[in-house]
Amino acid sequence: MKNDLKDLFLAYTPEEERLLQGEPLQKETYTDQGAFIVEGKKFVPVRQMIALRPHTRFTDFPMHWHDYVEMMYMISGETVHEMPDGRTIHLKAGEMLLINRHSAHGIRRCGEEDIAVNFIIRPAFFEIVPELIGTHNVLGNFLLDALRDDEKAVSYLHFQIAEKKTIQLLLQSMVHSFLQQPPVGRLISRTEMALLFLYLLGEPECMALPANVHQENLYVIDLLQEIRLHYDSFSLKDYAAQCRVSSAYLSRVLKEATGKTCTELLQERRIEKAKKLLSETDLSIFEICETVGYRNSTYFYRIFEQAEGVSPAQWRVNTGCMQK
Repeated sequence: MKNDLKDLFLAYTPEEERLLQGEPLQKETYTDQGAFIVEGKKFVPVRQMIALRPHTRFTDFPMHWHDYVEMMYMISGETVHEMPDGRTIHLKAGEMLLINRHSAHGIRRCGEEDIAVNFIIRPAFFEIVPELIGTHNVLGNFLLDALRDDEKAVSYLHFQIAEKKTIQLLLQSMVHSFLQQPPVGRLISRTEMALLFLYLLGEPECMALPANVHQENLYVIDLLQEIRLHYDSFSLKDYAAQCRVSSAYLSRVLKEATGKTCTELLQERRIEKAKKLLSETDLSIFEICETVGYRNSTYFYRIFEQAEGVSPAQWRVNTGCMQK
């Protein structure tokens, strides 16, 4: 499907034709203001929350701002973004960049094969954020910031999700949805975008943050990644010693950011992996217990039943697998 998307956007737009003929970038296409503040009203129809626009190639975009949230999805090639914090972001095929309202960035000239699309999202869309994903996490704080006119706590988020097949399929489906004539209805577009944010929330290890984001947020992101990848052997005490901070401090920032304790998050991850092993392998339940990091099988049985309402053996039967 990705190659299909590339083919859809290879043709030059009228604006790109003019640029190739030597004309300069026409600022009035993007704003009526003196400063280069790209205005959502130029691209999003009235009563619509989200619109799609291909990124314009063959020109440099100087440092500029938006009065909306911009979500750039790279279909092929790459775009190079200059950020105010001094970073240069190379957005590669399959990756996504969220730029918050009134947050600046510049984009270097793209060539013919550098295909990207921008989802232009009005701030009002993010009124659903608190009930959708909460605000006790970096992504939730970013989206909630979109409703405010003051300085942003998180100016951008870079999602390195090229290998996440489910998210790729959803993003590609969203692009096709906006290209339909007529475009999909407001409810469908809002639901797809909300679903995307829920998937992104489940992949914290794929999220790169600005350099000026508070250290506590960085600890949370790294902690979630450690739990996700090393659930079978993770120790908060060892991790705290490695970071040269106290376990109590990490417990507090994790609880404040996610609403859950480290033990709860670790348990959720271990149960998730145990269910996968129960349904996809013929390992014994005792072997699964040890594989996911539990040394006490009685404790494993108890927390599994508390989480799923049935014993591991019954869960395996219910999913159609035979116990070894």
